[in-house]
Amino acid sequence: SFLHRSSRVKSPQLILATIVVSASSPLSSVPSTAESFPIIGGGQRRQQGTFGFVHRNVHLPSRKFKPLASSSSDDATGEGGSDRSVTGPIYELDSGVPIVKLFTKEGCTLCDKVKDVLQSVREDTPHSLYAVDITDDDKQEWFSKYKYDIPVLHINDIYWTKHRLTAEDAISGIAEACAGNFVTQQGEPDASRFEHN
Repeated sequence: SFLHRSSRVKSPQLILATIVVSASSPLSSVPSTAESFPIIGGGQRRQQGTFGFVHRNVHLPSRKFKPLASSSSDDATGEGGSDRSVTGPIYELDSGVPIVKLFTKEGCTLCDKVKDVLQSVREDTPHSLYAVDITDDDKQEWFSKYKYDIPVLHINDIYWTKHRLTAEDAISGIAEACAGNFVTQQGEPDASRFEHN
């Protein structure tokens, strides 16, 4: 290869360089790419259409993607993963207090907020709190009803509320249950009514 400089260049501020690769070069069979860029001399005003071209033989490797890592044995068995059941008592008090059931599943952040509200009022309004994981195999009935609306709350197995809970509503509802005046509230979700077989 050789460097050919145009003899018509009168100013050292503008150089047009072309790298020419001979046909006998081993790189001649490699696909080439061309880049163009303006060559501007120091202090010289840019003129439209004044460009120099450099042709380079460049070999671009193909992009390779790493395969996704396979699931760990813990994930496959449900240990420490999203398949873990959260059914069970969250806290229990002596018998005779209202029993609140929180219909939930692993990773439900809104459910965590409702749980925090209930925990914040349990000293003034005693109650027990149990979690019911609607994704358990034996909870298909609850899953079909509540899968789009958790968290859902029951007091003493009576529907109470869904989605969110304020401290005031928690105190009021539990107090009514203690007095034996709690009744089913309106708006209980049931997704199965809107699904077609």
